Amino acid sequence: MKEDKLEQFVRDNTHSFNSLEPPLRVWETIEKELPVSKQPALQKLWPYAWKAAAAILIFASAWMLNDYTDKDKKTSENEIVKAEVQTNPELTELLDAEAYYTTQISSKQAELAKYAQQNPDIIEDLKKEFNEMDKNKAELRKDLAQSNADEKVIEAIILSYRVKLEILDQILAEMRKAKEENATPQSVETNL
Repeated sequence: MKEDKLEQFVRDNTHSFNSLEPPLRVWETIEKELPVSKQPALQKLWPYAWKAAAAILIFASAWMLNDYTDKDKKTSENEIVKAEVQTNPELTELLDAEAYYTTQISSKQAELAKYAQQNPDIIEDLKKEFNEMDKNKAELRKDLAQSNADEKVIEAIILSYRVKLEILDQILAEMRKAKEENATPQSVETNL
């Protein structure tokens, strides 16, 4: 058999072929031209996406269920109150007074919010006190339902609104006074 010239050339020059290596920048150029695979990153996100979707679904369904049950409770409470109001004129007076005092208190609280930055500790104490008063008022409302609209209980509820309004008026008056004292220029004595 006759040997091929190419094979003979390769055998004779094998040692020179093995000594040559391509430059590093050739490999860098080849790596840059390779397509980047995005699929593995997407596969890593799927478990987290499913968990997030499940959490959102659970949260949304719990929220909707809570709203649905609260709506039914409020509707039945409103119907009971309307029936009682129609039969008892004192309750009408209470509802009117509550509407009046609620608007007055909320306007005073909005005005007081302007001073909240300068005196946050006073505002926090006031909130705690009002929360305690609201708890007492809730107990009075329970008594009102049990006592069949007793006039003394109605007066106590209205009194709690009045006390809140008086507290707000006093705090606002003191804050206005303090602001005016700080705003008026104090006389400075200069000795010449």
